[in-house]
Amino acid sequence: MNKTLEKIFAEEQIEYFSPLPIEKCRVRRADIIERAGMRAEEVKCAIMLLIPYFVDTAEGNISLYARSRDYHLYCEELFPRLCEKLQAAFGGKFIGFADKSPIEETDAASRAGLGKIGDSYVIINEKYGSFVFIGEILTTVSPDVLGCDARAAFEPTYCDHCGACRRACPMVKEGRECLSALTQKKGELTFDERDYIKRYGSAWGCDICQLACPLVREAIKNGEKTPIKFFWEQRINVLTSEMAENMTDEEFSSRAFAWRGKKTILRNLKIFE
Repeated sequence: MNKTLEKIFAEEQIEYFSPLPIEKCRVRRADIIERAGMRAEEVKCAIMLLIPYFVDTAEGNISLYARSRDYHLYCEELFPRLCEKLQAAFGGKFIGFADKSPIEETDAASRAGLGKIGDSYVIINEKYGSFVFIGEILTTVSPDVLGCDARAAFEPTYCDHCGACRRACPMVKEGRECLSALTQKKGELTFDERDYIKRYGSAWGCDICQLACPLVREAIKNGEKTPIKFFWEQRINVLTSEMAENMTDEEFSSRAFAWRGKKTILRNLKIFE
């Protein structure tokens, strides 16, 4: 790995990152690259990175990933800083993406050696388990300049398919859709759907399958928590309808549960209350 690259990411407390030749990535939306200001044919490398968010497993009624502010806000601050430093060090162009990505992120992260692909198609990192967000920086700089051997065989790796996640999932047992997807469903819910939300105590998202995974449990047992300050601040473990209703538009939009609108999360909260 290039020492300068290591120094730049260390300054941001990003421990897991790796350059990946673009030909090893599954590019699914070249138009996203174009709209970001870079020609798709210019891209030579994707620097894949993991952003750990785990703080604790304290009881709550929203998923662990949604208890801090939305990670997209963190990325909006992170990527300009990183890209400026990378461009100063290596020349060329650098553009960051997370979630709304032109490439298949989970596959690319595994090919870059950052973790295994789980049965729920999450990336499972050796240190932080599945409690990580995936990001990438696409660049016109050659991967060998960044310390990546373009001749290497980058293949994804997978979990052991032990079935613990499926066995733990109450919705699999019921033959129903994912609980997390149910909490994000718009409109009116059926009696059974409302009952599932109330029974399993989730107003937004679900962590049951993640917490059942032996690889994730080992990471929690080892006590590894995110070193990134953003995910320790302004946390909400237990959300109430009063809290949600009293949030300003700015406060509400800074939360992961905002993307479906206030009506959806309030509907779920009122099922408990």
